[in-house]
Amino acid sequence: MTAANGKRGITIFRAQEAVDVDETDFLVRSEVSPGALHGISASVDAGASDGSELRLLVRDAGGFSLLHAWFKANFPLPRHTHNADCMYYVISGSAVMGSQVLRAGDSFFVPAGAPYQYSAGPEGVEVLEVRHGAEQFDITLADVSPARWQAMAQTIEANRQRWAGEPTSPTFVANAQ
Repeated sequence: MTAANGKRGITIFRAQEAVDVDETDFLVRSEVSPGALHGISASVDAGASDGSELRLLVRDAGGFSLLHAWFKANFPLPRHTHNADCMYYVISGSAVMGSQVLRAGDSFFVPAGAPYQYSAGPEGVEVLEVRHGAEQFDITLADVSPARWQAMAQTIEANRQRWAGEPTSPTFVANAQ
């Protein structure tokens, strides 16, 4: 990597300098179907915004980007796709993906366009998302049944009070953020 002074060298990225991904143009939200829009609205009304935190740690360092995602206990991610390949690494907690439970130290790869979903385990989950060659990436929600959206909203509502008491991820707490 070339530093501002023209020399190649190491670049340090501090957790304290990470920004909420919503304050950037890195994540682009695609248009959604009326059913998905209704489901997302119900999830937001139930308190979904209290259950997750996405921070952009690194953007375009030698073509790599690094996003820190913290999903609080039992947070249900909707089925979705991205337009860029992504490697995920579980830092803490657990993620339930179908019949698989991924724990700290586990990882998974999702190619561009592949639909997936998971839920945070009972202690939540922190993941690092590594992308290469993506100046931006999108999220496209899959059409799922109204019953699935309702179940997600109920899970969110049941956990909302607990989430309010967890303002910062374990990694950022440990880093005195």
